Amino acid sequence: MSTVADDRLAEPGLEPGLRERKKQQTRSAIHEAALQLIDERGPEATTVDQICQAADVSSRTFFNYFPSKAAALLQLPETPVTPEARERFLAASGGLVWALCDVVGGISEIGPDRIRLKKLLSRHPELVSPASSMMLELRTQFVALAAERASSQEQAELAVALVMAAFGCTIHDEGRDAPLAARLRNTVEQLHGAFDEQLV
Repeated sequence: MSTVADDRLAEPGLEPGLRERKKQQTRSAIHEAALQLIDERGPEATTVDQICQAADVSSRTFFNYFPSKAAALLQLPETPVTPEARERFLAASGGLVWALCDVVGGISEIGPDRIRLKKLLSRHPELVSPASSMMLELRTQFVALAAERASSQEQAELAVALVMAAFGCTIHDEGRDAPLAARLRNTVEQLHGAFDEQLV
């Protein structure tokens, strides 16, 4: 199936900024279609072909963006930590945890609407297991990335644990306009302050 979205992405003359916006529009359209169809029909009754038809993309385009319909639902690409994100992480100044905040915040900014997703998981509990598995895999990728800068594997795992704990606290505050990476840094500082207050 050839689609308008596919044809636009294939145009060789698009400027990098415009090309990236087209890609993000296509990505969002696939995610929205997956979210709506899975909510209406359930995960088992929803197929990749149905999602493609609703998003007006080909199956080839779908798999260029997402490895599965569960990934489309969560807006998680096959490789969340892109080569560009890895390069920025390795070149970043400052500490390991701050650099991880930027990576996790950047990925999560383009993630799903968490309120809608929470409601969807409550209506379709069978989605909890695959969602948890994908988040565990994502954490594994973060640890592998952190290990490239950490002094040890243990340090990498602890740094990721801290940032993910901060993420769990931060996502409940949906009303703030600051970038998620900045909010993560602020939450990390608050967690650090809690330890200074001898709460353990």
